[in-house]
Amino acid sequence: MIKFWLITILIFIISTFILAKLTLKSNREETGERIWRFGYGRSTYWRLLTLCSIGITIALIFIFHWIGVPIV
Repeated sequence: MIKFWLITILIFIISTFILAKLTLKSNREETGERIWRFGYGRSTYWRLLTLCSIGITIALIFIFHWIGVPIV
């Protein structure tokens, strides 16, 4: 079970890092500096990024299970 959690956490961290590198700058420019700093821009961005990373992690775990990679 430790192997499962290590792989899951690793997938989550990698997907979060990649998504943040691809979208952070454009989202910050799109929302504007004032909203990003004082408004809800930053918290909304990280909330959506976390949800997307969780979805990617779940999808990859299901794909690994479907292929037959022994994770557990």
